[in-house]
Amino acid sequence: MSMVRFLNEIKEPKVSELGGKGYSLSVLIDNGFNVPMGFVIVSDAFFECLKQNNLMKKIEQLTFEINENNLQEKSGKIKSLILSGKIPRDIIQEIDGNLKRLNVQYVSIRSSAVSEDSLKASFAGLHDTFLNIKINLELVLEKVRKCWASLFNERAVIYRIKKKNPHLEGMAVVVQEMIPAEISGITFTKHPADEKSLLVEASYGLGDIIVNGKIQPDYFVVDRETLEVLEKRIGNKNKISICKGGRIEVVDVKKELAEGQVISDENVNKIARTCLDVEKIFKYFQDIEWCICNSRTYLLQSRPITGGICDRRTQIQRCLQQTFNGVEIHGKI
Repeated sequence: MSMVRFLNEIKEPKVSELGGKGYSLSVLIDNGFNVPMGFVIVSDAFFECLKQNNLMKKIEQLTFEINENNLQEKSGKIKSLILSGKIPRDIIQEIDGNLKRLNVQYVSIRSSAVSEDSLKASFAGLHDTFLNIKINLELVLEKVRKCWASLFNERAVIYRIKKKNPHLEGMAVVVQEMIPAEISGITFTKHPADEKSLLVEASYGLGDIIVNGKIQPDYFVVDRETLEVLEKRIGNKNKISICKGGRIEVVDVKKELAEGQVISDENVNKIARTCLDVEKIFKYFQDIEWCICNSRTYLLQSRPITGGICDRRTQIQRCLQQTFNGVEIHGKI
């Protein structure tokens, strides 16, 4: 079976193969939504790498030993083992062939764990994402290994302990064309305080600056039935995250631009309509990432809103700095 599958060619998507992100992106494409072109390195590739490097039993034993007192030590050992493993040649050849087929200069490389983005667990921000990575086979393979290893990021281990989830699970990796977004945003199709409305947040540049809480995005409350903008707050968007060469750079925004409305009410209306169409497909309230580039809107991710909490920035900030059994855990997305 192929270990690498193009998103637009997946006929029967399975979370067990594609992970949460890969699954939702495949479904979005299949339903006609505009999603950046890319492919998924399926979860079996991760397990095959562990097997061929004789790591499966070692890692299984270490995961059995993990508890709240030793999670830093054990997770660190597991990550080192995964990062030291050699990716099997046939999988490398598949990745190389699909990178050539994708035929772009820069990609995003994102973890897609099997248990993430489900109705029972979110894992938002707990596994690794790499943006604006230059197409170079060795560099891409390095980021793929890091995505696999991020299954054992300390904050992800903490989350699984709290949720009583198994530690060793499938981890797929999504590789997509990097869209140099001019505007990015997040839509929660259910407002945290009112099920009759939805919430749209938007700012300039890439969306990582919104998720990380580094700026105050524009904030729009929209009626779910009429799509009327009921409330708006224009944030101080004084920073912008941009693609520059093979890296991401955060630069200052001019005052008059920072204090202006980043997106028109008409476009807020269009995005709200699109996101409600996405909700109909998944049949559950959604947390949707999107961006605009050259007047085209791209959907980057859709996940169910779990636990009735819409403000994912708050959720992620809690994950990035936690205290567990007296140990303070720090991380970054």
